[in-house]
Amino acid sequence: MSSKPRLSPRAIVAYNRLSREVAALNYLVRIAKPSGTLGETGRTCLDRALRIANRLYRREPGLPSFGRIDTREPLTAADLALMVARLSAAGIAFEERYAHLTAAGQSAHTARLAADGLPSPHA
Repeated sequence: MSSKPRLSPRAIVAYNRLSREVAALNYLVRIAKPSGTLGETGRTCLDRALRIANRLYRREPGLPSFGRIDTREPLTAADLALMVARLSAAGIAFEERYAHLTAAGQSAHTARLAADGLPSPHA
């Protein structure tokens, strides 16, 4: 029995969807740098990312939960930056927890195995 945490295919798809949303929000905060308040489309996008994050991280110990935002109320650039930073930090923690499932993590794991598939005594 492996002590590494497992991740379902649905969770992998959800994480990939969330990472695309967070990447778009990071672009907005770091590159586009909007001034003033965030419009309704941006608030809806942020709210959708928060819902996906809550569903994905709800059973993960140590990962934060995110409150919903009111999409009718204005959101300042500082509030947006704070929420995007929290989403990014949670995503990094999630990636570190499941690093063995990435292509790089799998190749590092298989590199330590001998030709017969058993752990190499030299690794």
